[in-house]
Amino acid sequence: MSVELQKATAFIDRLLSNPALQQNTPLQREEQIIQFLGVNSRQLYPTLASQSFFPGTSWDKIYQLLIQALYGRVNETLYPGLENIVGNLDLSFIGLLRQQNISSENLKTDLFKYLKDILKNDSARREFSGVYTGLTYRIPDKYVDQCFERKSYVHFEISKVQKLKMGSDEVKNMIKTSLLLKPAVFQFVVAPRGGGGDFFNSFKQPNFTERVFQTIQKKVVGFPDPVISSAVNSNLSFLDNNRLEATARISSIINMMCKNIRPDMKQDKGADTAQKSWLAVARRNFRFYGFDIKIIDEFYKIAAENGW
Repeated sequence: MSVELQKATAFIDRLLSNPALQQNTPLQREEQIIQFLGVNSRQLYPTLASQSFFPGTSWDKIYQLLIQALYGRVNETLYPGLENIVGNLDLSFIGLLRQQNISSENLKTDLFKYLKDILKNDSARREFSGVYTGLTYRIPDKYVDQCFERKSYVHFEISKVQKLKMGSDEVKNMIKTSLLLKPAVFQFVVAPRGGGGDFFNSFKQPNFTERVFQTIQKKVVGFPDPVISSAVNSNLSFLDNNRLEATARISSIINMMCKNIRPDMKQDKGADTAQKSWLAVARRNFRFYGFDIKIIDEFYKIAAENGW
């Protein structure tokens, strides 16, 4: 590690030690620090360009050093957590889709390797925050189990429309895999520094979705087409395409809901729970996000009934 990177890492360590960030997941902490650096760049620059840190260095160079140090530190926690998530996947659902035996360990090894590659991309990394939080706290398990018990809209869409001949455990693991691969699409979208970019217009380009699908397919050989399709389509608006798979629609909602949720944070007395509160807002703004309002409604009732 160079002297410059050592100094950058020491500065990032101080930011990461902030008690206000301790209830956040690794990528949530990372996002908070990136926002802090962006908002406070003018105030930070005189100090960071001083003799004690990076004398005479431009802000752009300092910023890149800090981001490199931040990614390095966050990865120390993120990668083991992600490896645990992948390791706990039950991929038996693939056998039901393909009607053949599979080597789960090889598939998990390839998946974990590809996820680390995805996380090198800034935009994909930002998108991964909701995925990681949702899977760490087993959010898909909770809602899918309830949907199978209720046998209402979501269950009908999964079993009769998408025609998945699976039980709740297999569906949960398919959605988890779909979630993990969802951010891969962001590798193919060029966005300016600071986020933004014309993401949805990328999907309107001729054959864009097909090119993305084929590229992901080559990276995770052995995962069936319906899984990759669900991952890619989870980035699309249901209002623009009402043929999107139920697993894709569910993945989209869970990812967005979990981006800023902190399940370990203590709830204020009398206040709505974080998930119920977010789903209430999503009900009003489903058109903006492109969500399936009927799934949002069912999830909202589930969250309210279970105190989530």
